[in-house]
Amino acid sequence: MPFLTLTHRWMGVVLCLFFAAWFLSGAVLIYHPFPSLSQMVRLSQSPEVDLQKILIPPYEAVKSSDNLDRLRLIDLEGQPVYVLHSLGGGIKVVNASDGRFVSPLRGISAGRIAEKFSGISTFSVEGPMDYDQWIVPNSYDPYRPFFRVSIHDEKKTVLYVSARTGEVLQKTEGRERVWNYIGAVVHWVYPTILRSNWGVWDQVVWWLSLAGVVTSLIGLILGIMRSRGVREGNVMGVSSPFKGWLRVHHILGVFAGAIVLSWITSGWLSMDHGRIFSKPNPDSIQIEKFRALPLEKAVNTVSLEALKSLRNCIEVEFVIVGGQNFIAAKSINGLELFKSVNSNSFTQYKLTESEIISAVQKAWPDIDIQATQRPTDSDAYGQLREGSLPRNTLRVILGDSSQTWIHIDMDSGQIVSVMDRGRRIYRWLFNGLHSLDFPGLVSQRPLWDVLILLLLTIGFFFSLTGVVVGWKRLIKK
Repeated sequence: MPFLTLTHRWMGVVLCLFFAAWFLSGAVLIYHPFPSLSQMVRLSQSPEVDLQKILIPPYEAVKSSDNLDRLRLIDLEGQPVYVLHSLGGGIKVVNASDGRFVSPLRGISAGRIAEKFSGISTFSVEGPMDYDQWIVPNSYDPYRPFFRVSIHDEKKTVLYVSARTGEVLQKTEGRERVWNYIGAVVHWVYPTILRSNWGVWDQVVWWLSLAGVVTSLIGLILGIMRSRGVREGNVMGVSSPFKGWLRVHHILGVFAGAIVLSWITSGWLSMDHGRIFSKPNPDSIQIEKFRALPLEKAVNTVSLEALKSLRNCIEVEFVIVGGQNFIAAKSINGLELFKSVNSNSFTQYKLTESEIISAVQKAWPDIDIQATQRPTDSDAYGQLREGSLPRNTLRVILGDSSQTWIHIDMDSGQIVSVMDRGRRIYRWLFNGLHSLDFPGLVSQRPLWDVLILLLLTIGFFFSLTGVVVGWKRLIKK
């Protein structure tokens, strides 16, 4: 008992301020999410690729590339270029007109690209830079460094242009930057100096969150134990042997302790990253087997004439499913899949369930396929507040001991996620507990808002009592 008391006391002195900040920033984060540039907006403002200027066939562009993972065609200042993504995350850019490697952009080019993208003049171009606060996520790693381009508008918009590919991949506005400094940056412990090193950030936040779980669990146990056997000073059915702020902290903690423990534990699980539960992404071997044909060989069948037959493409990507070669053409109307009719042209194509099943069987050859499903809008695992499956998703259910589900986007032919039994449990422990993402509740607005804000407020004020108690303890010492 004395050991638990001392542990809770001094860990609480350090962590209660974090608890209060997490509850407050969590409320902000609900209505002001971390800035992002959606694919729909990016495509609607990006230039089309002039496919008629292509003189180098795809197989020539990939000759010098090893471990090729993706191959795309985009526009770079009026010229079509191939973007070669390696399995290691690196990027090479090849001019589709002369076959030469494209050097990283200069600031003047980034400024022109941002002006064309926004339709507004720019007043400053900074960089190139590897990191700043709004491009710290790992998804930006292959495209670093970036130019930060500020444009002349009332919203104080800043665009981030990749020096490697010339693509505008992030957009922030002044108001959302302010809100996110007290929202996402605080909630995720996201200062640039820490988050720019993913490994260090992962360890720091994981251990910090775990310490929070231990502190809140001990506090809840002590709160219940200390209220037993005390006959005097009963408040709301809870007896407390303490006085002053410590009494308030104790009584409120008996009620709020479960809320705090639930949120801190589910927040800690957000940093799991494969430590306890499986990861939701297929590994490189599974992707390779699902494709059943190396990308370097698949592009041999794509001729210049066939590429030039496509129309109104903003981005073209070469896709392989079960040994079959396809072209995914992206435009302002979305994504369309094409398949070769002959050496000179493509026809629009829709993948069939049998083709997807065959590809999945290649990727998981020793496991039987039990069934397939089409997740509906009410699917508890497919339609989430954060991270929903694409609408045209096929769920392939494997007959392994983990009852694994493979989700494939039928429009693009890509594996979206791999969800075993443990991952489905994770859905409830994280999405359910951390953001009240429960069927029948999360879609009921503003009921969901009222409930989650009420719980966050209780947690915040309870944490503040811990801050006061801790401060008084420090002053006393």
